[in-house]
Amino acid sequence: MLDLDSPDTRLIGRWENRARGHAVVFSDRGTEVFHYLDEFCIADTGVVPQYALFRIGGTPDEIHLAYYDYRDHPELLQQPIVFQRSTQGPDCPSAGAHEAGATPEAIFDLIWRSFDHFYIGFETRGVDWDAARSEFEHRAGAARDDDELFDVLAEMLARLRDGHVNLTLRDRTANAGRPRLRARLAAAWSEADTGMTEGAFVSAWHREVSGSVHDVLDPGSLRSAAAGALEWGKIGSTTGYLRVNRFGGFTSEPSPRSQQIDALHAALADALDDLAETRVLVLDVALNGGGNDAAAMTIASYFADRARDAVIYDYAHDTPRATRLVPADSVYERPIFLLTSEVTASAAEAFVLAMRSLPHVTHVGERTRGGISSLLPKPFPGGFLVTISYERVLDAEGHEFEGVGIPPDVPIALFPDSDLHGGFATALRSLAASPPFPALMDTGTPGD
Repeated sequence: MLDLDSPDTRLIGRWENRARGHAVVFSDRGTEVFHYLDEFCIADTGVVPQYALFRIGGTPDEIHLAYYDYRDHPELLQQPIVFQRSTQGPDCPSAGAHEAGATPEAIFDLIWRSFDHFYIGFETRGVDWDAARSEFEHRAGAARDDDELFDVLAEMLARLRDGHVNLTLRDRTANAGRPRLRARLAAAWSEADTGMTEGAFVSAWHREVSGSVHDVLDPGSLRSAAAGALEWGKIGSTTGYLRVNRFGGFTSEPSPRSQQIDALHAALADALDDLAETRVLVLDVALNGGGNDAAAMTIASYFADRARDAVIYDYAHDTPRATRLVPADSVYERPIFLLTSEVTASAAEAFVLAMRSLPHVTHVGERTRGGISSLLPKPFPGGFLVTISYERVLDAEGHEFEGVGIPPDVPIALFPDSDLHGGFATALRSLAASPPFPALMDTGTPGD
């Protein structure tokens, strides 16, 4: 195994990944990571996870890098990242070398150009990015300090209405997304006049809705594992219920991913064993805001009927790749009703795309959020940091849902205005009592 801190001579030099704008330089000093765009290059400030060598590619000019703990459980990680050897490109100075020239105009220009180069959602979100530059660049140049520049940049990025776009400066953070449900909750908070902050009100609502599911399950059937990431139980004698709360954090204490994935596999095995006698499953990701795409594919493998390409990742400056869904050793192949809402986002939406490729899955509930791409963090002079949606995530047939969300096969209102707090439990009871396609339950199940 090659050690990147003291690399093999075949690795010495500069390697680039165009999709991410990452340059990795191997030298006698060890491994250095830089972010580049055209003539601009800045040392990584710690936003990129530590790389490890996955393998040397099929040619001397290609290597595959992955994150540091891939060795024990490579299935947890995203696909290895391909880097090409580079003999050109901008010089990459040491950290801080750009600060002397970090004028408001220069910082605005770099951030605008970075979105222009890497961002994948202008068309789907209906944003004229050139017009945005014309509108905001003069105000950015007139900014008297970094805080005024932050305000201008935040206003410009808000045009994208993308929850995966963030702007950070010191202790200030602006998110460009504002989901419709969040706006409705803000209105409910204002009307309630509880004395709580808006954030506390929304958190309390989430806890209340999440807890309401427990009352729907048969007494004594509720179980939880993987540090609360998975919960399951039964609704009557034939319907199983499995909720995935998040696609990450599968141990109660911080631990290597290898231990987390072991905990996830153990939890899934226990859940499927408990639900083995059910004839239909409600698989709930309606309150799942995302996590790790590879963990999502791991969970989806427990429901796969056969190996198939399930999700396609496309990039502005790299070749597409397909993620192949391979069945786990033990799978649930009976009818599944996949429950989603506008809260369902990011890796949870990649999970939905994978699950929708399976013939025994019916997607029910509400349209997902439409923020599926992973985040690409980029540091800039002056301490500015942005995250960029840089992946076009497609289903196996090439359909894109970024910015619009994934529509269900059977729409079910989960959070109606008439019952914003209790509607979810009501909908779940109705679904379990009378599924939208009851004939599926009468056709027999695999293994009978």
